[in-house]
Amino acid sequence: MFSTSRTWDADDMTGVRSITQTRAASRHRAAALWLRGTLIAASALTPAVAAAQTSSLLLPPATTSGDDYDRGHNVGVVERGRPEYDALGVRLGSFIVNPQLNTSIGYSDNIFNDNTNKKSDVYTSFEPYVNVASDWSVHQLRLTGAADIRRFAKQTIRNQDAWNVQGSGRIDVTRDLTVRLDAQADRTYESPFSADVVANLIEPSRYLRTFLGTRTSYDSGRSRVIGTIDRTSYEFSSVRFADGLIRDQRYRDRVTYAGTGTYELGFSPSLSLYARLEADRNNYGLAQAFGAPNRDSNGYRGVFGSNFDIAGVARGTVGIGYSYRKFDASQTYRTTSGLSVEARADWFPSELTTVGILLQRRLIDVDLSNAGSSWDNRIRVTIDHELLYNLIVTVGGEVSKREYPERSSSTQVYRAEVGSRYQITRWLGLDANIGYGSNKPSGIGLGNPFDELRARFSIRIRR
Repeated sequence: MFSTSRTWDADDMTGVRSITQTRAASRHRAAALWLRGTLIAASALTPAVAAAQTSSLLLPPATTSGDDYDRGHNVGVVERGRPEYDALGVRLGSFIVNPQLNTSIGYSDNIFNDNTNKKSDVYTSFEPYVNVASDWSVHQLRLTGAADIRRFAKQTIRNQDAWNVQGSGRIDVTRDLTVRLDAQADRTYESPFSADVVANLIEPSRYLRTFLGTRTSYDSGRSRVIGTIDRTSYEFSSVRFADGLIRDQRYRDRVTYAGTGTYELGFSPSLSLYARLEADRNNYGLAQAFGAPNRDSNGYRGVFGSNFDIAGVARGTVGIGYSYRKFDASQTYRTTSGLSVEARADWFPSELTTVGILLQRRLIDVDLSNAGSSWDNRIRVTIDHELLYNLIVTVGGEVSKREYPERSSSTQVYRAEVGSRYQITRWLGLDANIGYGSNKPSGIGLGNPFDELRARFSIRIRR
């Protein structure tokens, strides 16, 4: 009942292929249609919001803490296998190796996120990626590595060297009991559109993150029990402001320990209810920051919700809960609690279109010097459409608001993106994206409002 398998027989794909084979017959027109589709979608940006699910310039991945709700009853446009174009990889014993290289040229009209002194620039990026996965009948081992090496033509201080390595292993103890282990390390550059970063930075803010976690899942008939335990550490580098001031960000360094327990009861192959308890502990490295105690805290959340996956219609998860965060320095930082919401769904109006919807309200720990926590509220809509068998166009958008109860202030963010993904052969593909973002803080210490228009064109080579 809780299977997440996406295995499709040839007969299952007949309806999809009957629609797309006629399009595949005219593949010589694909390049022109790809360019035309990108330009048409770009014109829709003014001033509507849009977003892309893949190769996103501005939007982070959608995040909810809900458990898997995909039971294989639906296949999204970007998930669907395309045998004539899917990468085959290289067999290495019982492992499959999938290497990939993206080379891109990009543009930003506000490279420093400062409307009072706007500077535009172009950049090139070199993005190698490799995935190594086992091909075993039981158990699984996966290793991945990626980098984003970005170089700007004029404003070289904005150059970036981001990277990510991770490994995961699944142990099938019995048919019903599985244990998964995950480890990850990455060097990440923050975006002021998605984090509590003051906008007027000369150098991009970056941090080193490490993650260790385990997930245990037990299926028993109509019931499923899931438990997770993880540890995440953050180490931030110093940043430079527009006035030349260099700030040490060690006050943001921390280690977070978290655990969750979920019970899910299935009522049918398409519908289940779940209840989840979450707890976390934040330990900061410095005892004092800017004359105030650090933000060591405990957080708790209880969620009750439903997962559904209705064939040919929709799939998703909807949960409503209560969040609570208490700080050790309770005289300085306010204890905050309230209603939280997590809702994410995919709607399938046709076999060629997938509409994704995210609605979220979360209580999060804040990386600001004189605030403890904030409410992160956001709504996101994305649309993936298969214009051709090997050409997908994506548009969408997001509106978010971060509220700081202790400051009576907030930050509103509007983001938009449109893009297309054209797979010419198994090994060669093209991507084009245009994105717009607007950041509007209201309050002291949150930086100045700014907006940015970005564009990127990429060539993708894979095996």
